[in-house]
Amino acid sequence: MGSPRFSYPLGAIVNPVIHKVMQKFIELLKKATFSILFPHESIGGLPYPKGTGFFVSEDGWFITAAHVVTKPDGSLEDFNDVWLMKEQTFDGSGGEMCQGIDMVYINHQTDIAILKVDFEKNREKDWLRKLTGFPHLSISNRKLEDGEQVYSFGYPLSSFQMTHDTPDMVAGGFEFSPRLTSAIISSGIEKTTMLMSKDDLKTYVLDKALNYGNSGGPIISSETGNVYAYCSRFQPVEIPQHHLRDQLGNPLKIMIPSLYGIVTRFDNKSTIEKMEELGINIIKE
Repeated sequence: MGSPRFSYPLGAIVNPVIHKVMQKFIELLKKATFSILFPHESIGGLPYPKGTGFFVSEDGWFITAAHVVTKPDGSLEDFNDVWLMKEQTFDGSGGEMCQGIDMVYINHQTDIAILKVDFEKNREKDWLRKLTGFPHLSISNRKLEDGEQVYSFGYPLSSFQMTHDTPDMVAGGFEFSPRLTSAIISSGIEKTTMLMSKDDLKTYVLDKALNYGNSGGPIISSETGNVYAYCSRFQPVEIPQHHLRDQLGNPLKIMIPSLYGIVTRFDNKSTIEKMEELGINIIKE
């Protein structure tokens, strides 16, 4: 049985009980989601934040976008030194970290990567000592409706701050920018084509922009707290400026690089088959 669903009109006053449940959904969303860091040659092999991912089982199954774990030439990043980390808060808490990570499955068509994190190699870390498994989100393959409210959490705008750079030593630290984004499902179709089939890649368009670093992060429904998709890319839009003309008299276009967010659904056939093969639970709503 899936999580309870709560429906209410956009803009309506939310019942305090529903609000409290939503806050629990968001709290778990944050706990299960991590920044992914890989060593970067330009900073002496130190870890650099590259994207976002999230746990989907207590025994360590972890989802991110395929392009997060690959280099520009298409080859895999070095998983010997990959880190999963969270931000530290003002009171000194947080700063969770995981290592012992293996690449299990990657599919560039659906832009998904499935990783496995070894709980036994991490259980002595302070944040896991009283736990028997990783905090995780539940996956559902239910089709979200247009207008349904969703949340995304991830690490856009994160960076590495250099503090010392000499031929003998490179030093510095990474800076996280955790962000929670609320949005609605703007459409279940990104673009129409002359011929469309049920085997086409299934995505959702969000009415909010996603940025670099959000890639691989979860999309949860505010009604259930389950995760239905993962951030894959944004949709740039060119807008003609009719008051600005080129030498031929044509309107100049301004590119807005991130107007809509494109997220890949979990109900793509190849993804469902692979998760069932791996024993990753999918909630049937």
